[in-house]
Amino acid sequence: MSSRIENSKHGSSQTAGEGRLWSLRSALLTSHLFLISLVVFGFGLSLYWTLRWSIYRQVEADLLAVAHMLVKDLEQERDGDAPALTIPETYFHRFGPAPRDHAYVALWDDTGKLVTGTDPLPPHALPVKKPIPRTGPHPFVARAHGHFLDVIVPAQRGGQLLVGRPLAKEYDALWRLVFSLVLVGSFCLLLGGMGAWWLARRLARPLTRMSDTAQGISSRNLSQRLQPPYGTEEAASLALGFNSMLDGLQAAFERQARFTADASHELRTPVSVILSQSEHSLSRERSIPHYQEALTTCRNAAQRMRTLVDDLLLLARADSGHLSLRHEAMDLAEVVQSTVEPLQSLADGAGIRLELQLAPAHMQGDPVRLGQVASNLVTNAIKYNVPRGDVLVRVQSANGQAILTVQDHGQGIPLEDQPNLFERFYRVDRARTHEGDTGSGLGLSLVAEIVAAHRGVIEVASEPGVGTTMTVRVPSP
Repeated sequence: MSSRIENSKHGSSQTAGEGRLWSLRSALLTSHLFLISLVVFGFGLSLYWTLRWSIYRQVEADLLAVAHMLVKDLEQERDGDAPALTIPETYFHRFGPAPRDHAYVALWDDTGKLVTGTDPLPPHALPVKKPIPRTGPHPFVARAHGHFLDVIVPAQRGGQLLVGRPLAKEYDALWRLVFSLVLVGSFCLLLGGMGAWWLARRLARPLTRMSDTAQGISSRNLSQRLQPPYGTEEAASLALGFNSMLDGLQAAFERQARFTADASHELRTPVSVILSQSEHSLSRERSIPHYQEALTTCRNAAQRMRTLVDDLLLLARADSGHLSLRHEAMDLAEVVQSTVEPLQSLADGAGIRLELQLAPAHMQGDPVRLGQVASNLVTNAIKYNVPRGDVLVRVQSANGQAILTVQDHGQGIPLEDQPNLFERFYRVDRARTHEGDTGSGLGLSLVAEIVAAHRGVIEVASEPGVGTTMTVRVPSP
């Protein structure tokens, strides 16, 4: 047995391992770090590209201003003079120190032949093949090649003028920005990770305490409850829901223990009668009438025991949802009449007047089980009545329901006992001491289960010293 238990434990542990279960703390910490990393990376990338685009536009504007100035100088020169392309000193402070940021200039004629230019020119410094418009919103061509940026504008006589330079100074600033972003991002990630760890620890702590408490609860220790944690509504709701479930389990275990004890007590009485009668009869030889009397007593005890076992079996089937019912067309009035008529002798023996008021009440149901309901209710009304009392049994149909009413003017039921009437083996004090009472305390429990199986309800109205009225309502077509 122990080896099987160990194998089961190992199997469940392996299953959990294969499922790769994460703790809540790890899941929260990982998700927070991922989100923080995503935000920091997205912000840094957006800032980098925004600054890069701004730098390119600024350099493009500077190069375009120089190009327009050079074109104006070329237009003022006389024909035959060698073109002089000199970048004004005003713009050198923007281009950075030479030679790393050395600017270059090139002039081509309308055939694409280089007229003049800086020596040496970068290999990519070539004229564009398409003509550049002189007017419009974009009368120039900006061209990036690696870490170089060129601006080409139209020159005189269909030529093209190129002004460009490396972007070493700007890329130095961008790399410094990247380094700063890495430092700031790492700090934010560290700070966010510490906050996420603190938050995850705070959120997981009450769940860990509840888990530890829950593991200490067993079927023998159902009185322990979880303390609702402070801070999170969800954890408190979980604790309250778990406590509510434990309340239900504890009540179910208590009912089961009480049910087992009561059933054992009820079965022990007829078994004791059978044993005592048989032992007494077998102790020595006796007369035939004595044996007959002893066997009759044993038979009555056995019949009571069989009835109790049948009732317990019926309740067990109801608990498991396997209470089988026949659903056939029937008249509740006919079922009640055939059930109550055999009880007339019981009523006469107790001096009780039995009155029937039966109107047709057609419905779909199990006539045997509903007859059992009527028999239990009428028998109780006769047994717990006052001397020379009366019992009224009424059947009627109203509002789509078949209604059975059993009314007596007997002792009545105390108000504090009424909520427990349909519990198994429950007996009101007067029932325990009633003379000749041989009931098991299961009758009303059976009635409630049968009525519920027919989708009906049973109502109790009782007042001590006045009487009791039991009303059963079952849906009818």
